Amino acid sequence: MFVLVGIFIVIPLVVFHKSVTQPLSDYNETHETMFYQSLDDHLQALIQDDNHDTIEVLVFESFLNRAIQKELSKDNPKFMNPLNEDDVEYRYMMMFSDRVGLKGVWTKMGDNALLVTVGIDVLVTQSVKYQTAMQIDLDIVLNESNQYVLKIDKIKVGKLGLPLKLGANVTSYILDKLQGKSLDEFVLDALPFGQFDSKELAYTVGESELTDYLYKIDPSFSALLKIIYEEALLYMDFSDDGFEISLNMGKFRRLFTDYDEVVFTKLENDADKAVLMADIASNAAMNAALNPFDPRIELDEVKLNQILDYQLQDKVAFEYPFKFKLNLNGVLKEYRFKSSVLFIKMVGSELSLHLKMMLSEKDGVEAFEMQFNLTTTVGMNVDGDMVLTILSSNIGEINLEIETLKSMIDIFDSSLMENDTLVIPKEKLNEMFQGANLSFNDAYVSSNSLYLHFGIE
Repeated sequence: MFVLVGIFIVIPLVVFHKSVTQPLSDYNETHETMFYQSLDDHLQALIQDDNHDTIEVLVFESFLNRAIQKELSKDNPKFMNPLNEDDVEYRYMMMFSDRVGLKGVWTKMGDNALLVTVGIDVLVTQSVKYQTAMQIDLDIVLNESNQYVLKIDKIKVGKLGLPLKLGANVTSYILDKLQGKSLDEFVLDALPFGQFDSKELAYTVGESELTDYLYKIDPSFSALLKIIYEEALLYMDFSDDGFEISLNMGKFRRLFTDYDEVVFTKLENDADKAVLMADIASNAAMNAALNPFDPRIELDEVKLNQILDYQLQDKVAFEYPFKFKLNLNGVLKEYRFKSSVLFIKMVGSELSLHLKMMLSEKDGVEAFEMQFNLTTTVGMNVDGDMVLTILSSNIGEINLEIETLKSMIDIFDSSLMENDTLVIPKEKLNEMFQGANLSFNDAYVSSNSLYLHFGIE
């Protein structure tokens, strides 16, 4: 009898017992202040100094542990609250019952390695507790596809090292009991910008994964990320000091030769558009009377930008605020990354599209500016589609190759770009000029205006 008790009860209790201490010194705002002060310094330098090109961020161990603690204890205001020292919730980030408490989840960073510890106590009585812990060792490598892979190398429960598959199943079982999630669900909830392979026990994040994630925030971010990867402007490294991220933004800086935005009055509603279309139709009728065999209309930059802006609405323009608390006194800093509307310039026989992007403090005067430029010539094909033949494209010092440009444009509309041309279907063109009752058969730019030859529907 005693032998059976020892085998089935005592030995497992001994094997799975492990006393761990959470890094309590990490659980204060000082570490957040250090991180955000460094980030703010780099953002300010980028905005104010034309010679400052790089944003560098170090996600150090104590900052990461503080972030994990804030997330896990967000529903427990008693955790480490001096007013609640006598309560059991003071010592545990989460309570899963009256008897099971989560000490926490914390990390230890190394050279291309990460150790994750999960500490759990089972409260037998008010003064007696059984302690256990799970520790997961992860190797971090950069693979041949330029993706970072976090692969589980070892799993220990208590003092017992488990085979990886069994360890993963045990981990998934514990997560299901504690949070109602499988291991796959837990990883993807915590790190939604990558892919987790439950068979290989590996989490992968690279260009495609980050692009898909950023697309959900705003497609423009995905487009920028593609250029960042193409130009190798992003550097990441894991070490004992933490997770280092370095982003070279200097090559994106707006050139002094870039065109300024076109000033025009926005069309606020269908009635405004109807007034503009009636004006275009009136001008078309006059031209048809003067040139009955080859009627045409002339559109200057103002009218063309009004039409484009009304057609696009907010599909391209974006504004993304982000804020953080800068110091222990609660000073809140807020930055805005935003864009102009997509605007058109016409010079000589060329039509160009532009999107200006700005990073600045909220209500700040100074800004770090970038500008996307795409220069084309205009024509029409035999099907009546407008064809913009691409001559060049750039953002700052970076000249965009056709392949890169297509990958960016495909984010917004995968059918728009064909080889080195942008094709606006006849139906879309007619939709833009709906109300003018015109059918176009030729288009070109001359003397800073767009000329559209037409027939009357």
